[in-house]
Parts: sequence; structure tokens; C-alpha cells
Amino acid sequence: MPLPPAVTVRPIQPGDEAAVGRVAYQTGFFGQSAARYFPDAALFAALWVGPYFRGGGFGGFVAQQGGAVVGYVLGSPSPARYRRALAGLVVERAGDLLQKSGFRGLPYLWRAARWPAPHADEHAFPAHLHLNLLPEVRGQGVGEALLHAHLRVLAGAGVPGVQLATTAENAAALRLYARLGFTVAARRVTPLWTPWLGHPAEHLCLTLVLGGAVGVARP
Repeated sequence: MPLPPAVTVRPIQPGDEAAVGRVAYQTGFFGQSAARYFPDAALFAALWVGPYFRGGGFGGFVAQQGGAVVGYVLGSPSPARYRRALAGLVVERAGDLLQKSGFRGLPYLWRAARWPAPHADEHAFPAHLHLNLLPEVRGQGVGEALLHAHLRVLAGAGVPGVQLATTAENAAALRLYARLGFTVAARRVTPLWTPWLGHPAEHLCLTLVLGGAVGVARP
């Protein structure tokens, strides 16, 4: 599927962090604003996006339209690499950010720690990724273009497999992942989202073995 007019996909750059953080926050609640459950945009961006710009990320891409970032794919090829970056960010900035936010994000963070999403075997699927798009470019092939670009980089680097976490609420995203060959490796019904959704949600872990699924060969 060709991309919409004026939309380009390019490798992520260090200067994209603020724009990517804004898109992450605007889409962080099942495609809608994360403000519904996480009232502090700066802390959200620091925790969800910051580690990928501080040594934890690899092979990220952004989609631009008219010079503005309208979507992205972020990922890490190694759990240890990502955790080191996250830990470094927490030491560097989280205390200050939490104080500035008035600790308004703590209810969600506490619930997320209590009910974590399921994960696949990290040896077989060491990489993970996150994909987010603004509403105006959804359903137009932008997400697929971002995923293809990212997965080719992973496969070219010899990464054996990738996993991602989502929920059964994200029907459109699940259709996209299925088209690219992702399958459900684990699922768990969780009360994590009940205060904001009004009902429990089913967390899903999807996995993809790299090498052939997106038209590339393992190096």
C-alpha cells in the first residue's frame, strides 16, 4: 500500500525525542490520549520514550507529514540493554519528574507493577517494539511501512525474534500484526485497566520469528 501524500518514513534521530513523546502521550490509551489514566505528559514521555533515546533503542523509525512526526516505531534488541537505559533514566530524572508531577502518575504505575503484561521467552524473542500513530494517518499503510522498516533492521542485525505487548481492545492493530505474521504467544485477563475502561482487559503478547516473515532473510 503506498503511503499517503506528504508522508515519509525515515530513521529516528536524537532530536525526535520530544515529538515522539508527544505522539506517545496523545495515543497512549488504546489510541487515545494517555491523559485519561496518566495526567503528567512529561513523566509519561520520559518513562515510555526516554530509554530508547538513551542507549536502549535500536532501529527506530518515524513517519512525518508536512514536517511533523505523526507516528513512530521504537524498539530494543535486548532486554538487558533496555533495562540498563531505563534504570539510568530513573536515576537521572525520575525523582525530579515525579516531584514536579505531584506524583499523579503513581496510581497507574502501582497497578502496572502489580499486574504486568505477559511476556515471551527472551532468548527466542529478545527484541521488543512499540508502534503508535496519530488518528489522521491510521488505516493508510503508515503503520505497516514503519513495521517493515523496523523489522528489516532487526533481521539484518541477526536478531532472532521480536515480541510486543498489546490488548484485545486494539482490534485494528491486531489485524496489522497478524498480516505481518505475528502470533499470540501468551494472554492474560487483567484488572489493570478497569478503573479507566470500566472492565478488565485481555493482555496479549505477540511474537514474530525474524527471517522471511517480512521479505528478508536471516543474515
